[in-house]
Amino acid sequence: HAKESGCGCAGIFNAPFARESYATVFDADGKLDNFEAFTSVNGARFYGLPLNDGSVTLERSEVKVPDRIEHDGIELVPFHAGETLEWRFAG
Repeated sequence: HAKESGCGCAGIFNAPFARESYATVFDADGKLDNFEAFTSVNGARFYGLPLNDGSVTLERSEVKVPDRIEHDGIELVPFHAGETLEWRFAG
């Protein structure tokens, strides 16, 4: 990919599939029992914030990460582009 500028911050674009990616990694390591604390509890407790009341549901079902995502006329390559993850967001 061509550089946008000579100086930029390092990082990855993972927002659209972050939950699915984390769940896949935790599952592969046999640590799904730690997943909720990692994604929903530890950060709030560390910063002394209240826990959220809401919830999300993930299900063990394959989801393919697209090769590219267009947002506001910009084409982005997501983390895990073209790969199949073992978990998908269900609500």
